[in-house]
Amino acid sequence: MLLNKTLETKAKELQQQGIHFTLATVVRTESPTSSKPGAKALVTESGDIFGWIGGGCAQPAVIKTVKQCIKTGQPQLIRVTPSHHPELEDGVVKFNMACHSGGTLDIFIEPISMKAQLMIIGASPVAVALSRLASISGFDVIVAASDVNPADFPDASSTIASFKLNELTLNQMPYVVVSTQGKSDEIGLKSALGLGSPYTALVASERKAEKLIEKLQSNDEISPDQLAQLRYPAGLDIGVRTPEEIAVALLAEIINVKNTDQPDMSPRPFVNVSSERDIEAHSRNDGGCCSKS
Repeated sequence: MLLNKTLETKAKELQQQGIHFTLATVVRTESPTSSKPGAKALVTESGDIFGWIGGGCAQPAVIKTVKQCIKTGQPQLIRVTPSHHPELEDGVVKFNMACHSGGTLDIFIEPISMKAQLMIIGASPVAVALSRLASISGFDVIVAASDVNPADFPDASSTIASFKLNELTLNQMPYVVVSTQGKSDEIGLKSALGLGSPYTALVASERKAEKLIEKLQSNDEISPDQLAQLRYPAGLDIGVRTPEEIAVALLAEIINVKNTDQPDMSPRPFVNVSSERDIEAHSRNDGGCCSKS
């Protein structure tokens, strides 16, 4: 999209804040109109408009269309015009002019998509492979682990040397994969479930996952609602053997959920806050449910 400096700065700001928005461009006009072809504005789902695409006559139609475009992820061409205007071309949605000034505006509205976010908890070989593949596939990757080495995750947007996810400020809910695989499994899974993501996957065999879950349940550290979020074994069943193949299966499942199920990924309050002392204790004592099984 070609924007002036002011709109470009605002677009970056909205993306950083995790605010969904669209780019509205006037592509055709019939006088009298205050806006001319090429006029642009950024329009948020809540109806905030940055830029100029015309006055109050066009804005209700634009805002209504913006909400639909953000919901579907599809662009739309609309025509704001007096009711007596002739029939429209295929694919153009007509809105009656909201005032009596006359004139016609054709406005193309396109959603500006933000990268989906993937939170990888753990620094295992599977985590390394998944970070690389997910980044290539367009995900914004965050890696959290007490033993994380940023050099192992050059494609991640950030690495966090801790499991204290309750301190994060998230502008959207990430897809979550726990791949601790024997290193601080309990606290890693507990922190992951605290995020409340509709997609939380645990990289472990069914037997190992059930042992870990049983341990957390016996200590009243996870609720039934949190457990219902968990997927294990994680990823599509494609007969995987290597860490790279496991990462492919995980990413394929995440993409399928993202594009098919379209879960609500709006941020939620962290529901399972662990203190720093709890995390340190887990890190010292948790050899992992999967390390000797």
